[in-house]
Amino acid sequence: MNNKYGLAVLVMLLMIISASEASAQSRRSRSTSNFAQQLWYGGGAGLGFQSFNQQSSFLIALFPMMGYKITESISVGPRLGISYQNIRVRGQFETFRFNPVELSGAIFARAKVFRQIFGHAEYEIANEKNAFVIGGTPTLIKETANNFYIGGGYNSGGKFASEISILYNVLVDDNSLDVPFSIRAGFTYNF
Repeated sequence: MNNKYGLAVLVMLLMIISASEASAQSRRSRSTSNFAQQLWYGGGAGLGFQSFNQQSSFLIALFPMMGYKITESISVGPRLGISYQNIRVRGQFETFRFNPVELSGAIFARAKVFRQIFGHAEYEIANEKNAFVIGGTPTLIKETANNFYIGGGYNSGGKFASEISILYNVLVDDNSLDVPFSIRAGFTYNF
């Protein structure tokens, strides 16, 4: 697990160092551009259904993000997430319902590698709520998860664009049942 944290920190440091080097070169040539012109916006939505082991759930989520272009090819920014779930868990004598709202916040660095292909690194803190059966009674357990995603994606290009990315969470414990891959699709403006 410590190796994964070390790898995550190393990747973020390398991206920040390369961004600061590129930024120093770029500042001289863009001294007249303003802050608002360097911003881009994006986001995605999530919809999910699942049923297993006497439990079913429905999820709907929104994930807005905003990036600041340090250079034409490197950007950094925040990403937020909010999701609503309807969870039903069958207990010993009745069905229990939970409706948790989960929030997450992240910072990311993104680099355009070749035309519309980009690399993406992101550190996220998420409050997760999971339903478990404890002593025959379903209970909602709250946990804080640290996630560090590394991967890449494709952006269709243009002022308004769509994108898809595949990211790998390097902080998923080897003994966890969580899938370490995240496949995202969304839209961007001015990326």
